[in-house]
Amino acid sequence: TKLVDLDQSGNIYKSADSGMTWKQEGSLHGSPSSIASSSDLTKLVVAMDVGGYSGIYTSVDSGLTWTHRNPPSASYRSVASSADGTKLVAGTADGSIYTSSDSGATWTPRATSKWWVSVASSTDGTKLVAASGASRDGYIYTSSDSGVTWTAVGTVQNWYAVASSANGMKLVAVTHGGLIYTSADFGATWTSVGTVQNWH
Repeated sequence: TKLVDLDQSGNIYKSADSGMTWKQEGSLHGSPSSIASSSDLTKLVVAMDVGGYSGIYTSVDSGLTWTHRNPPSASYRSVASSADGTKLVAGTADGSIYTSSDSGATWTPRATSKWWVSVASSTDGTKLVAASGASRDGYIYTSSDSGVTWTAVGTVQNWYAVASSANGMKLVAVTHGGLIYTSADFGATWTSVGTVQNWH
């Protein structure tokens, strides 16, 4: 029932009723591109895009205070979190996926040389899925060991976003200006559904 989102100005909004109503609670400077949280919204992580504020920001007090993390990258596009907020994954537009097992205090570089446009995580943080933009690769990648190793799945598309079920087995992905694809077997097979739209 608890949700968190942000706008392009860095304002953070929270909902306690599954999105029926929203309240602004805090803000960040810079160009935020993605936000993720623990299931209780206590631990938050925000990806910042280019600019003087680029990097990863984490909070352990529901967004009252923030810590600027700075893994060596300039353009963070997407972040995802385990349910308890300890395991995090971040994708960049300049080539790397980073993972953290300590709520963002330290980060480890993983898969490289892709334009990572979106990442998602199972609730325990072990099963991850990441989409690579067509300009670099165009595949979806999955990991079952918290990001240590990755496997390309599906077909080359101009992927835009991915999401995961709690156990990581059911996935959904959208292409930029195209179709929605779903998988029930951790990305081994995919089925297109719906009609062509400008999906985000």
